[in-house]
Amino acid sequence: MSALGVVGLALNLRAYDFVSQEIRAAEDPEFETFYTKNILLNEGIRAWMAAQDQPHENLIFPEEVLPRGNAL
Repeated sequence: MSALGVVGLALNLRAYDFVSQEIRAAEDPEFETFYTKNILLNEGIRAWMAAQDQPHENLIFPEEVLPRGNAL
């Protein structure tokens, strides 16, 4: 039973930490929470990997293999 109490205490402390971060972020626009840091990191990685993520845009096909007109 004491293990459940420790887990419950840990969850309560984590929830308190999350709420206190969100309250501080609402008051101070310069303060970054883990949530906003994760969003910024994901956007940065997405922008950095954009060229490698779309390799089909760099393919060059000869004219004779491209479809003409309505021939799909």
